Amino acid sequence: MISKGKYCFQRFVNDRSQTSFTNFFDCYFTRLTSFAITILKSEILAEEVVLDVFLRLWEKRNSLEHINNIETYLYISVRNKSISILKSERGFSFNMLDDLSVQLMTYEPSAENELIESEMFARLNEAVNQLPSKCKMIFKLLREDGLNRNEAAHILNISVKTVDNQIAIAVQKIAQKLNIDLSNPKNSRGLTSFLFSL
Repeated sequence: MISKGKYCFQRFVNDRSQTSFTNFFDCYFTRLTSFAITILKSEILAEEVVLDVFLRLWEKRNSLEHINNIETYLYISVRNKSISILKSERGFSFNMLDDLSVQLMTYEPSAENELIESEMFARLNEAVNQLPSKCKMIFKLLREDGLNRNEAAHILNISVKTVDNQIAIAVQKIAQKLNIDLSNPKNSRGLTSFLFSL
């Protein structure tokens, strides 16, 4: 099933109207701004970067058919523009996955998992917030932004294997915090599924 954002992009490519562009913009602005903030550590700069990326798309609206995966395209454009801004600061050195400031959404009990006590969710959120920045960024792209492993790898300019390794590190650190025995493959699969399905 095609995502709402991809659908809005297709409509914009087809009719090139301001209305379809606005709908397309609305689908991605918040997510991309949040992503840019992790790099730039400034909401104002992040919004400027995202607006600039969309302005360029509007200017190129007659030649967008070549874009196969709009989500990856947008994230990479925002990443590159953000890093370019940081590099233009004199003597600045930036390591994409080490210099991030990632804010993640918190896990909260829902109707489906009412049996899990709120104390467990508090420990879970604490564990997630203590993850290294690499894990957090990948965690955010997969869980909060709904991207797949290949897209996350492409956006962060790393291999899918690195993404998988970081997911494994995240699951292991969270399991330690929650006292979950990962020597049982069922527990490992269950925790991974739980973490990325909420």
